Amino acid sequence: MPSDDLPHRHFEHHDARLPIDPDLAPDDPGEPSPTHHPTVHLHRTRQVDVVGAVGAGGFIGALGRYELGLTWPTPPGHFPWTTFTINVSGAFVLGLVLTLLLERVGSPRYVRPFFCVGVLGAWTTMSTFAVEGDLLLKDGHLATASVYVLATVVVGVAATWIGVALARAFDPVRVR
Repeated sequence: MPSDDLPHRHFEHHDARLPIDPDLAPDDPGEPSPTHHPTVHLHRTRQVDVVGAVGAGGFIGALGRYELGLTWPTPPGHFPWTTFTINVSGAFVLGLVLTLLLERVGSPRYVRPFFCVGVLGAWTTMSTFAVEGDLLLKDGHLATASVYVLATVVVGVAATWIGVALARAFDPVRVR
């Protein structure tokens, strides 16, 4: 069938579902608001060395997560303890390490990209969390799915808070 013979459908543009930028005037979404103060555009170049640090850290984090998944598999329909442990431990370590780096010791150029973005970004896994929750629901395990999702979010936030509090308890003298 030629494309001219296909029925034309009107689809809402994705911009219609996005929030309005607070720097834009409410009556004209194309104009800056009166409170907007233009800044000089900062041109960022690609920093191949930083991307390399993220990639190297990502390799380590992904390998660790993969190996733990092989060592501690989750049977279908059961609580995904492996992913739960990975995500909660990643939340704790990220809170601890970022607080230490930002408030205590300072951050050398490659530490945050390597460890926080690379290692912990690949170690934690929101996609597996989402898929496992979805599969539990599809397979009729509503209670397990609900507990899994709620526990991951609540315990993850608590673990992050504990990591931040622990880092702040190490030394009362801050770098910044």
